Amino acid sequence: MIGAPVRLCVCLVAALFCFSPPAAANTYSIIVKGTVVMEDGSPPPFTAAVERICSDSSGSAPGPTYNKKGEYIWRMEIDPLATRACVIRATHAGYVSTTLDVSGLDTTKTMLTLAPLVLSAAVPEPYSINASESNVPSRSKSAFTQAMKALDAADFAEAGKLLQAAVAASPKFAQGWHALGVVDERLTKQADAKDAYEHAVESDPKLLAAYVTLARVCLKMKDWEGASKAADALFKADTKRTYPEIYLHRAVARYELKDFAGAQANAEEALRLDPRHKKPRAEYVLGRILETKGDVVAAREHISKYLELDPNASDVDVVRAHLQGLGKPEGALVDPELEPL
Repeated sequence: MIGAPVRLCVCLVAALFCFSPPAAANTYSIIVKGTVVMEDGSPPPFTAAVERICSDSSGSAPGPTYNKKGEYIWRMEIDPLATRACVIRATHAGYVSTTLDVSGLDTTKTMLTLAPLVLSAAVPEPYSINASESNVPSRSKSAFTQAMKALDAADFAEAGKLLQAAVAASPKFAQGWHALGVVDERLTKQADAKDAYEHAVESDPKLLAAYVTLARVCLKMKDWEGASKAADALFKADTKRTYPEIYLHRAVARYELKDFAGAQANAEEALRLDPRHKKPRAEYVLGRILETKGDVVAAREHISKYLELDPNASDVDVVRAHLQGLGKPEGALVDPELEPL
């Protein structure tokens, strides 16, 4: 009485298996475990989530939140035959996350532990032109709006003229001055750009991006004193260290001003604040400082590290030639720029 129904069930299951779509048969449930950490390895001091982003919209999905230790557990359905590419990342306003590829997870296992997702503060692009309509003085709105349209059309010369009109109408319009500096740099008018950035920080000492662009243009002009002063001013204004790159700029300025102790301290701090090597040039700058101080062995170590981190640098051949000449008379003939900008 029992045998026939059982055989019938077995046959039905076999039939379903044979005629099921391939996608269903090749989808596997995997428990994924991982952690979210800050750059120093500590758990985030806030609550956020993990998400999956795929090359097709159907694969993207929100994930779990992580606990106070930064740990999360996620049950994923994985199709190893799917053509989509998927990554996971942590999400929190004002921060960026590393990503992990989850397209080809090992479906022979039911549980996998992934590498940590690392969160770091998002650094605003200093050359971005950010001015909402409410922040533009009424006298300058027409010229500024037209300038933005000119920029959209890549007409930088026209944008520069319009921005000059905007700041002439409102001399304390800090964002307008900063925008004018950005455009002047694009037009290779470095002295004019420097003047515009100086007006920007005078008009609004809290406009941090203008200090960074001022320091950069001073370095391009080889105005080491100006770059050092801009960096020092940013240190006072930027209490949260929004732009850690300023340590590298200040290290270069200090080196050129023959303040080698100050240059070394800033280069080492730039490296300490950049554990993921987003600005690897600091390794080269530190190597040059140590070379000047007579420590050729340490200099070779840091310059070699830089070449390892940034093998496609624009001046990589010159840096390699400099490395080969360390400690030799001919080495003095190769003098790469400390920080190409």
